[in-house]
Amino acid sequence: MRKFFRLIVVMSATLLPLEACADNAPSGSTVAPGSFKNPAYEQALSRWVNHSEEDLVSAWGVPDRSQRLTDGGQALEYHRMDAQGHMLCSTLFTSDIYGKIRTWTYRGSDCRAPQLGDYGGKS
Repeated sequence: MRKFFRLIVVMSATLLPLEACADNAPSGSTVAPGSFKNPAYEQALSRWVNHSEEDLVSAWGVPDRSQRLTDGGQALEYHRMDAQGHMLCSTLFTSDIYGKIRTWTYRGSDCRAPQLGDYGGKS
């Protein structure tokens, strides 16, 4: 049992740094642990950096949740659900005090650029 535990510890110590090297997401963005990497979606999200919140809301609709941040910026969260109400994707954008998108992160197994009705629906 100790050998097995030691093997797990050694493998974890070896593989975790390699995972960080494989993450090539743009600066200011993150992909939540357990999510499937989706380079096309990451590229679509990266295009929003330095654009206004108003442009984002115009394209994606009203976010499912939003909250003012202590630095004066805002967090805007969009959910994409299946017909049974299960979360397929959650995408969070943060903006600065001037309303410019600065970062994004997502979590989910079926994230894609929005199509009519995908985001901003019931949460």
